[in-house]
Amino acid sequence: MRLLQLSDPHLVASDQALVRDRPALALWNQALEQVDRLQPDALVITGDLAQDDSWGAYRRLRDSLARLVSCPVALLPGNHDRPCLIDAVLGRAHLIAPGELMLSTGRLIILNSHWCGHPAGRLGPRQLAWLEQRLQAIAADPMPLVVALHHPPMAIGHPVLDAMSLVDHASLRSLLTPIPSLRAVLFGHIHQHWQGCWPERPDLPLLGCPSTLKSMQHVQPCPIKRSADPGGRLLEINALGGLEQRVLRWSNP
Repeated sequence: MRLLQLSDPHLVASDQALVRDRPALALWNQALEQVDRLQPDALVITGDLAQDDSWGAYRRLRDSLARLVSCPVALLPGNHDRPCLIDAVLGRAHLIAPGELMLSTGRLIILNSHWCGHPAGRLGPRQLAWLEQRLQAIAADPMPLVVALHHPPMAIGHPVLDAMSLVDHASLRSLLTPIPSLRAVLFGHIHQHWQGCWPERPDLPLLGCPSTLKSMQHVQPCPIKRSADPGGRLLEINALGGLEQRVLRWSNP
């Protein structure tokens, strides 16, 4: 299974607008060029799809995906998003969180950690109950599993970002750590490379993703020493279930 993760494009309705002093749409279209280059089995976009809560921003995302992407796409809302607009504009063509994507070589579960009115994330009891039900159903299935959400499921060591992480992370952790087929947990929100693990599952990487728009002050050094550039992450799970993953960076035009 080959997954390409992109995150935090922060699109707006205007195609020429600057977001955080960067051309958001131009940078996003540049990020989508990685799909043609890498030929993933699926593309997962881990939140903050839009910056301005506008229909136009999601329409630009829809149009860019229709032009440039031929693989399945999984979309997660972030704290800047409006989930109802994601469903309305993109729901017919793409998988919207919470949901499950079955591929011939693996399974992807995406979660919605948007918490209305809060920069932090929350899954809530109903979604956690749904996740528990799905995990029970696949517990004996050896097919590799990847789980993705927007907010970090643990503290990353940044005083500002740690105040905006997932508030019900302990419940998520208790559900995920017993699942032997789980190979990785992906998240966005932090605009930087980050890798960690829960102590009881040192074999399970928790992977933060660079933003396609603009990096934040990094906690861990970028493994390819390009922390200021737009980026993403590529994951590959081989036939024996082994995971290989790497940070991607490309030049800022």
